[in-house]
Amino acid sequence: MSRRVRFTQSTVFLWALLLVFGGVTALLFLPFSQYVLLAGLLGYVLFPFSRRLAALVGRTLGAGITVVLALVSVVAPFAFVFVVALAQAQSLVSGLTRSSVVDTSDAVLDRLGVEMGTMELVDLLTEAVQTGSQGLLGNVYTLVGQTTHLLIGTVVFLFVFYYLLRDGDRLVAWVRDVTPLSRAETDDLIERFDRLLWASLVGTVVVAAVQAVLTGIAFNLLGFTNAVFWTLVTFLLSLLPVIGASVVWIPASAYLLFVGRIADAVVLLVVGTFVISGSDNVIRPFVVHRGAQLNTGLVVVGIFGGLALFGFLGLFVGPVVVGLAKHLVEVLADRHGVNGDEA
Repeated sequence: MSRRVRFTQSTVFLWALLLVFGGVTALLFLPFSQYVLLAGLLGYVLFPFSRRLAALVGRTLGAGITVVLALVSVVAPFAFVFVVALAQAQSLVSGLTRSSVVDTSDAVLDRLGVEMGTMELVDLLTEAVQTGSQGLLGNVYTLVGQTTHLLIGTVVFLFVFYYLLRDGDRLVAWVRDVTPLSRAETDDLIERFDRLLWASLVGTVVVAAVQAVLTGIAFNLLGFTNAVFWTLVTFLLSLLPVIGASVVWIPASAYLLFVGRIADAVVLLVVGTFVISGSDNVIRPFVVHRGAQLNTGLVVVGIFGGLALFGFLGLFVGPVVVGLAKHLVEVLADRHGVNGDEA
């Protein structure tokens, strides 16, 4: 049975105080919401590992070791890949002016009936990039000017990350105790949250990483000199619904076809269809719990709405919010004896 709340005068006063202090607390968290969300997501993924360490060395030391290992194993490799990808991107852009590429591009444009030459097209693109770069440079200056906020946010992230690893189970137990829902409803809500977050975070990232690695291997074997750059691009695009890795390997197949490498184009097309993009259907069932899947339309709205509201981390938070809202509607419908179809 759920715990009923009697709205006496003192209860109303307590609710008013809660709204006031809860609102102020939300305002305190708001400037560092991205850091808190990141800490929460990483804490969720690494909590089982931290708990195993805690059984050996204690909660405090286990959480500390997990934080250090996370920084070393996640930040350092990502920074290395990003630097290599950036260097390859610069090489790719500079290669647009090479005569062999220009001649090939002119031939392609001529086949398509485009009268503009490659160098004219490059000049237009260069002007657009320079215009965009000025805005990007302004954003970089703004970021540098916010160094203090960045440092404070990093400290907030580290503390929240550490304490979630150390006391995450106690936080969940506290939620179970204070929620006015019945124990069964609370357990069901927490389980649904766990499944949704696992599907949104771990499932999406694992599938995107596998597709990116497969794309990088294929590009490297086919002789693309900037495979690391395209691996990173594939990973980022594979995080988005509908878009996926095909946005990378389909144009690459078309490029190989235009330059006369017909066999390589066919190979990449087949590998892209059945291996790279097809890996989603093989991997996702292993990493995503049954019952965690949402309607594709809800996922799309959740992801892009989350991106608009929370930034990059909204990619993972948005679907969870939509999924929990849907589940709460189902709980209310069940209480009132209303049966609805699964969405």
